[in-house]
Amino acid sequence: MQTYAALLRLSARLKQGYAAALLPVERAWGLTRNELDVLLFLANNPGCDTARDMVELRGLSKSHVCKSVDRLTRLGYLTGQTDREDRRVVRLTLLPGAEPAVQAAQAAQRAFFEHLCRGVSPGELAALDGILARFTANLEEAPLC
Repeated sequence: MQTYAALLRLSARLKQGYAAALLPVERAWGLTRNELDVLLFLANNPGCDTARDMVELRGLSKSHVCKSVDRLTRLGYLTGQTDREDRRVVRLTLLPGAEPAVQAAQAAQRAFFEHLCRGVSPGELAALDGILARFTANLEEAPLC
């Protein structure tokens, strides 16, 4: 049972720490956390360029993605183009104006994860990757209520 409680505490602490790491970037660029999440998702996940991708892969809410994409488009950070094969799908592309904010956010991400992994050996990280992959697989095959 201690492991379960520790996982829940870790999850909450990771969210808090990650939010704190990105807060200076949000303030510096006048962006919301959701807007920054959209920019980072597009920058860090080549080939995943739709709102649906963000909702499914990152767990962002549809309404937050929609609002963020609208504002980022108005700011000149994003553009959208209707998919040729499925007119319901809009492919999002980062514009050059987003690059400074994206670079600052990626630097904050790297610093956060480097701090998080401080003192952890490559072997321990590899073992953790395996455990997390198993957790993910278990969650995907389990019926969630």
